[in-house]
Amino acid sequence: MGGRPGVIGVFVIVCAGFAAAAAADSADSSPSFGVTGDSQYVVTAWDVSPDVSGTTWDFTLNNGYRFATGGSKEFIGAAHLPQGALVQQIGLEACDSSADGQVGALLIRFDPLGHTILAGVGTGATETPGCAEVFASLAVPETIDQVSHRYLVVVSNDTTDGSNTFGAVHVVYKLQVSPPPGTPTFNDVPITDPAFQFIEAFAASGITAGCGGGNYCPDAALTRRQMAVFLAKALGLNWPEVTNPGGANR
Repeated sequence: MGGRPGVIGVFVIVCAGFAAAAAADSADSSPSFGVTGDSQYVVTAWDVSPDVSGTTWDFTLNNGYRFATGGSKEFIGAAHLPQGALVQQIGLEACDSSADGQVGALLIRFDPLGHTILAGVGTGATETPGCAEVFASLAVPETIDQVSHRYLVVVSNDTTDGSNTFGAVHVVYKLQVSPPPGTPTFNDVPITDPAFQFIEAFAASGITAGCGGGNYCPDAALTRRQMAVFLAKALGLNWPEVTNPGGANR
């Protein structure tokens, strides 16, 4: 990015390397609860801004993809990923019809001491693949820590004539159960219990306070009443609909 050495200065090299390994198949685009399903956080072309003031841009009418027409060729935006999520891939939704330019994207972790490029993906500098979604895996999956870090996506477009345009950056992640503490919360669930990590996460989330007396009663039967409490707390159920002054619900 203009005036910020070390971030975009390695952009072309990183994207060239990752473009060769980019996977053509995309992950599931719908959010998934649980620890096995893939979810995607999508930063669209309209969620990013040019990194240099005075940059001009335009968009294509058929799909709403954006491209720079003058000034900087980089766009930057925040990735507000869930705390503790495990990021495994990033993807780029773009159109590349130029003979020698490419569209590329980086996922970058910033902290007070500097930044780390976690992954890069591009359409390829010598190819003209048309419109496509390309994905690349992180070399080391990243557990999101929004307290200590900030996560940004940077999109670069080598051309300003509209031959290269971009639509979105996809960050593919899985949810995780938080690591267990070193000290048990309940007297009857020691750290050796197979469910220790999950019961501790249950308690830390405020879903359960145990069965009384400092115990959890892990082998006790679950009533439908207790099940309703657990599920409603875990899923944040249920907010009533808001009624507009005119009487129409939204």
